[in-house]
Amino acid sequence: MFTLAIFDFDGTLFNTHESISHTIKLTFDALSAHTSPQTEIHRLIASGAGLGDTFRALYPSPGEFNSTIENEWIEKYRALYATHGQQLIKAFPGAKDLLAELNIQKVPIAIVSNKGVAAVKTALQRNGLDGYVPEDLIIGDKTPGAKRKPDPASFVDVLIPTLRESYGVEIEPENVLVIGDTVADIQFARNIGGKVCWCRYGYGDQEACQELKPQFVADSLDEVVEILRS
Repeated sequence: MFTLAIFDFDGTLFNTHESISHTIKLTFDALSAHTSPQTEIHRLIASGAGLGDTFRALYPSPGEFNSTIENEWIEKYRALYATHGQQLIKAFPGAKDLLAELNIQKVPIAIVSNKGVAAVKTALQRNGLDGYVPEDLIIGDKTPGAKRKPDPASFVDVLIPTLRESYGVEIEPENVLVIGDTVADIQFARNIGGKVCWCRYGYGDQEACQELKPQFVADSLDEVVEILRS
């Protein structure tokens, strides 16, 4: 029996590929004379890279990319995403049934994402999924104490203390199921000592994910429900 389910966001609960690639293009249109390289964008999305790493890799003159430029590009991206990207986000089929099933089983649900918490909350609300995941169990790129997957800090330094102090729940890592679509998600599960369900329908590199031999593989969120029930 799993006692905690940790979801990735992009490519796992939500289909966000179009929203991300479109907003990156808009960011380039606003801040650069160069066009955004689509092939490289798709590769970075598949890798689960954060915004800073993404723009560093895409920036026309990598040697000039510094923290000031990084902050400018991320701020512009987020403003554009809120206006133009959110409307392109759709929950994958079965998302509501899966979250409802976990609530019925009284399994706490967390989301660990490279996105900002506000963007995750907005997407949940716009898709009728708010209320299933407690706000303090949504971990984003600016959450104090969190680090980008596969670093285990989001689990060790944020989720465990929050569950203990706010919910009176003690979590054993071997009873945690991480549900995600990229190599970073699989490695995150390994690093925290949990199990992983690889969502093969997502954006991750298929060959690289298969080589890591995840314990469970799902081709839809409905299959994740069956894994939880079994």
